[in-house]
Formats: sequence, C-alpha cells, structure tokens
Amino acid sequence: MPKNQSTAAKRARAAARDGAKYTAALREAQPFRVPPGLSVVDEEALSEGELLVVDGLRALAAAGRRLPYTMADPDPEVLEAKRRAEEQGVSSLWQRWASVEAAVDGYVLRESQYGPNRSGYSSTDRGPRVPVPVLTADGSVTVVGMPEWARLEGVQWVWAHTGWPVDEPGRIVDPPQTFTPASGLRWEVAAWLDMSRDGQVLGEDYGGSASGWQTVGWCTSREDACQVAAAYAAPAHDSLFSRADVVQHGTDNGIVSVTVDTYLAVPDAPARPRRGAAAGPRPASPDRSEVPEPAWYPGEEHPPNSSLIVWTGTGWRTLMWTDFQAGHAASALGIGAGGPYEWAEDWGPRHPDRDLHDWTQEGRELHSRFPETTYAERTDLIDGWRQAKEDALLDAVAARGGFTREQAVARLLEGGEEYRQVLDVGQATIARALHTARRALPEGPERTAIRHVLDDLMDRHLLPTDAERIANEQLDTEVESTRSPATTAWCRRAVAEYVTPAPDPVAAAVEGFAP
Repeated sequence: MPKNQSTAAKRARAAARDGAKYTAALREAQPFRVPPGLSVVDEEALSEGELLVVDGLRALAAAGRRLPYTMADPDPEVLEAKRRAEEQGVSSLWQRWASVEAAVDGYVLRESQYGPNRSGYSSTDRGPRVPVPVLTADGSVTVVGMPEWARLEGVQWVWAHTGWPVDEPGRIVDPPQTFTPASGLRWEVAAWLDMSRDGQVLGEDYGGSASGWQTVGWCTSREDACQVAAAYAAPAHDSLFSRADVVQHGTDNGIVSVTVDTYLAVPDAPARPRRGAAAGPRPASPDRSEVPEPAWYPGEEHPPNSSLIVWTGTGWRTLMWTDFQAGHAASALGIGAGGPYEWAEDWGPRHPDRDLHDWTQEGRELHSRFPETTYAERTDLIDGWRQAKEDALLDAVAARGGFTREQAVARLLEGGEEYRQVLDVGQATIARALHTARRALPEGPERTAIRHVLDDLMDRHLLPTDAERIANEQLDTEVESTRSPATTAWCRRAVAEYVTPAPDPVAAAVEGFAP
C-alpha cells in the first residue's frame, strides 16, 4: 500500500477482507482533489437558472443518491454510422460518445458520432463546462466544472476527462470485466492511463485517445501483482497512470472478477531514483527451455506472451506475463542496484520470418535486459558468443572426424579460409533443408521443434538426424537455373565434409589443402 495512505485507508483494506467493496471504502479514506485541468464552479458567476441547476445536483449528491441521466433520441447520423460499422464487422471498435447537458434532476446525454475529437475547441476557445457534484469524505459537496463529453465504458457512461461514472462521480470507474488467459494466471494488474496528467483536456488541448483502463499484466500470486500495481501508481509525476488495481479472477472463466487492491497515484511523491547496474557480473540468461509459455485457453487470439523474469539471487523466476509492456514494468519497478530486483529480462515470442511479413511464432527469445547493458558489456557478450561458436566448431570437427582438439585446430589453420568456406556451405545446405521443412508446417510444436534443431545447427554445430540425406534431397529439389551442375556437386561434397571430415583432406581434394 502507498505510504501516504491514512489509518482510514487501512480500515478500508480491512473492510475489503471482510467482504466490503474496497474501492467504495477507499473513497471515504482519500481526500478529494480537483482533477488536473479542471476547477471548482464559480457560483457567483452563474445566472439564476444555472445556479438552480447546481443547487439541484448538489442536493442529490448530499443525500448520497446517484445522479440520474437519460438518453436523448439518437441522431440519424449516429444510427447510420452504427449500421455501417455492423455491416463491416467493426462494431466492436465503435466508441460511443455523448454530449452531456445538466438539468435540475440529473443529466441529458445526446449521443454524437465523433465526440470531442471533432469539437473544434482550442486552448483559447474552451468548451462548455457541466456542473458535477462530488460528495467528499467529510460530507461536504464540491461542484466541479467538467468538460461536456462522456463515453461508454463497458455498460457505464463515464466522463471522458476523468473516468468518473456520470451517475456516481468522484472516483474512477472500476476496471472492466476480463478473463484470465491461462490457468494459474488469476491475478490481473489493471492501470488507468491518465491522459490529463499535465492538465490537458480532450478535444480542447489534444485529440485522439481518451483516458482508460488497460491490462498491465497477469501474475500467479497476489503478492507479485501488488508489487507491480504499487510501482505503476507511484510516484504520480513520473507515471502516466493515476490508479492501479489488482483484480482477482476465479479458477476458471465462469467467475466474475473482483478488485481486491487499489493503489492511487501520489501527487507530491519524491522523484523516482534512477537505478544503475548492481555490483558484480550480470547472471547468465536462462535457457529457452526454462522460460516456456503457459498453456493458453482456446480462443485466446492475442495472449500476453511476453514475460518479465527477475533474478532472485539464486535463480530466475517469472514475475509477470504481459503484452509487450515488460520494459515499462521494469522501469516502474526500478530494476537495478537498490531496487526490488537487481537484474531482469524480457522474454517474448520469436517471429523469425517477420522480415517476410510472416508473423508465425516459433518459440520464445530474449528481447531486452534490465538495467540496459553498457557498450562494454555488449562487446563482451558478442565476443563471448563468437568464441562459443568457434569452440563448438572445433568440438564438432574433432568429434565427427575422430581427431583430438589439437588436431582439429591444426586442420582449420591449415585449410584456412577456403576450408572454412567448405564447412559453411555444408552447414548452409543442411540449414536450407531444415528451413524448407519448417516453413511447410503450420504454427505449432512441430515447427518450433525444427526451429530449435536449426538453432542448434547454426549456433552449436549439432547435426540433425540424417543430415546428409536431407541435405542431398534439398539439392535434388532445387532448380539449377542460377548455378551449374558442378556447383551442386560441390555443395554435396561440402555437406559430406561437414558431416564426416575426410581423414586425408589432400587425397580427398578438399578445398584449402594443397595436393
């Protein structure tokens, strides 16, 4: 829980454990702050009719009643736009906007096709303000001047600028109902992306997206989810999020989710310190087999298949599954010296054919390291990778040719660049055969298995089963329109040398060895 929360806030958490709605209890414990970009209504500047409306709305709020609203008859243009969206199959992307007008006994909402993005207001020509009464913790009512636009969030109309429900202002609407993507990921971290953090008003100072909820990630425990949510909510001036919730889901998708923890941004919090690298070497990344994906539920088209893994001091563990937000989560958590974790990594889906605009996933790969590697560290990593490949080649030549390591070193030195080219051609021919088999398969474990065999061949010089046979079959199927039969025969000799090095390369006329 944020450190600035009072004893009343702690009582609110206790009320949640006893079954009370935590967000409602928390609202009573938090002092009311006028949202950025807004101000309290100046009642002295109101006309008699406007003052009558404010008094009526204030009386409803003081009595603890919801503020009723009615929908005006829809505009024909709105109905026609909805019809076109349904015909084109994009109705799920339809954002419903409404212009709100205040009355003595509530509000009237008039639905608009475009909303505030077509309002025509500017920083000098501000839009109209609608009086919104808020019942504060001390029982008083503060009337805030709200920009006129509301939007539909799930089944509730909310003010576009603050996210408050139109009929119950003063707090951000609760996160929408979502469903856990995999068994075991029962704890969702949802955060309210606050576009008005710098006092900007949608439709007047900027156009485009509105504030709203987004799922940050999924965790296997409440403790992990609370750690991430608290990091997203504080400090306020260093974050785009004004509230973060931990949402508990059931063991299956048939149970409604429940918000169990709420973290609010701290406006006057100290600056978040920048974390540097911890002392000592960075721990080695885990093997690909140590960071598998969960078994996603059927029908999960876009699973959160990026994971933030953290170093515990003795090993790696997965803190959160997310949708390409691991970097932001690592920054919010303060990964590095003095932070909750000294080292972290982002592992995500691997799309080896993305340059061909083919987004078929084949396993997972390392995307980022936290804290970010330095130039010297990256140089060491690259040099280490090159040395590992060279050692793997020496081990492969020695093992497949029946040589000692010293003899393998001498063979590569004697053959020089010409002999290395022969080995490269043999390796590449086998790799082409694996690529042909891989791309003929749909996304799934079989295609990923071939990708792993291909990785072992290219990085560790480990041969697949029947390597020479599948390479020769690949050469049989390739059309010799761009190379001569002699080149194909040379490729076959290169494959044979790569698979089984000749005992006497001079007698076998292997390139690089003088007769």
